[in-house]
Order: sequence, then C-alpha cells, then structure tokens
Amino acid sequence: MNGNGAKRKTALAVTFCGLMAALGVGLMLIGAALAVAAYAAPMFASMCLIPVIIEFGKPRAWLCYTASAVLIALLSPDKELAFFYVAMGYYPIVRSAFEAIRLKWLRVPVKLVYFAAVIAALYLFLCFVLRLDAVLAELQKSGPWLNALFFVLLSLAMLLYDLAVSVAERVYIQRIRPKLKFLK
Repeated sequence: MNGNGAKRKTALAVTFCGLMAALGVGLMLIGAALAVAAYAAPMFASMCLIPVIIEFGKPRAWLCYTASAVLIALLSPDKELAFFYVAMGYYPIVRSAFEAIRLKWLRVPVKLVYFAAVIAALYLFLCFVLRLDAVLAELQKSGPWLNALFFVLLSLAMLLYDLAVSVAERVYIQRIRPKLKFLK
C-alpha cells in the first residue's frame, strides 16, 4: 500500500470511529432524557463499537470506547447511567474472551460472575467514592430483598444483552457491512 492509501485508511478509521463514538454519546444522552431507558441506553450505545471492532480491530475500538466514555461521563446529567456505560460499555470488545472459553457450559456462569462483579463494583463506586446520595438513598429505601431482586434481574438483562451483541454482530456482518462500500 502506498503512502496515500495508508493515509486514506487512517483517515477513514479515525472518521468512522469518531462517528461511532458520537452515535454512542447521542444514544446515551437520549437515554438520559428518557428515564425509562436508563439501562437500555448504555447497552445500545456500546453496540456502536461492533462495527469498529470488525472493521478496524480492538485497539481502535478501545480508543472509540474511551472517547465516548469520557464524553458521556462529562455530558450526561444522569451519573448512574453514565457510569453504567463506563463500567460495561466496553463489553463488545472483551466478549470474544468469554466466547473463547472451550467448555461451552462454563461460559454463562463465567459471564454471570463477571457481570455481578462489575455491577457490584459500579454501585460501590457510585455510593462510596462518588457519594451519589440519590443512589444510596434509593438502595437503602428499597431494602435488601428488592435490591437482591434488582441485582438478579440486572444480571439476566446482561445475559440478554450478551445475546443481543451476538445477534448485532451477525446482522452487521451479513446485512449492513456489504452495503458500506466506502469501507472497502
């Protein structure tokens, strides 16, 4: 590849990654405006990384995630929503590590432990480091049984999210990618 071809490919990668990061930030800001989408918005926003991973690899996807996570943390009025993205938005990048587990029956339990650890760390961070009193008050008001139920339901939602990432990857590769002539 000559010098101009390499420059074009780099410019294309930077532009595409910037667009995907901006799309992710936009989805998160819409999610912050619609309180109903509090946990769905970070999941949808993280799916913007799928085309970046497939077209330009994981290193560029990490840069795209980092840029969008910083912008979301700074711009989002809902800090719980923003930090949920910071804590789990990179999942499409690391998902292949879970899929590489040779024993298929072990993948789901490992994913559940991973999700549980990340969610627990997130809420500990929100309550005791950032001292988001609204989150702490909500958790205290809910009581231990309701919090446990929320934790279980959120873990199940994360498994559905994992399935959705798998479907989104296939849809992108089979249906969307062939139509993106500028990436060739």
